[in-house]
Amino acid sequence: MTVHHLGVDLSFAPASGPDRDEDFDAFVEAVMDALCDLEKVDSGLVDPDITAAIADRSISVVMGVEADTFRDAVRLFSANVRTALHAAECATPEWQVPFRVVDDDIPLASRVDFADV
Repeated sequence: MTVHHLGVDLSFAPASGPDRDEDFDAFVEAVMDALCDLEKVDSGLVDPDITAAIADRSISVVMGVEADTFRDAVRLFSANVRTALHAAECATPEWQVPFRVVDDDIPLASRVDFADV
């Protein structure tokens, strides 16, 4: 198996209530905590990291995923990022959520080289 390094850029808007920097910062921390928890239970996830632009309400998630193919890595990466977002109460219509993904289409993950990180 190969470790594929992937990244995705996401933009957010508040689902309801006030839109404060402190709320988005707490949301980003919750997503990162969830990614770290997932890494602890899945040895195929490697070094998740988030870069956030608080003022823009955007994050970039990068993570290595061990998989046989790039396609499998993208699938696993996307599933784990989505799980982390759900753990931070994001993008689940039935829940009262502090933030939601702006676009309806989930952006495709892309390969990340070390020079890109």
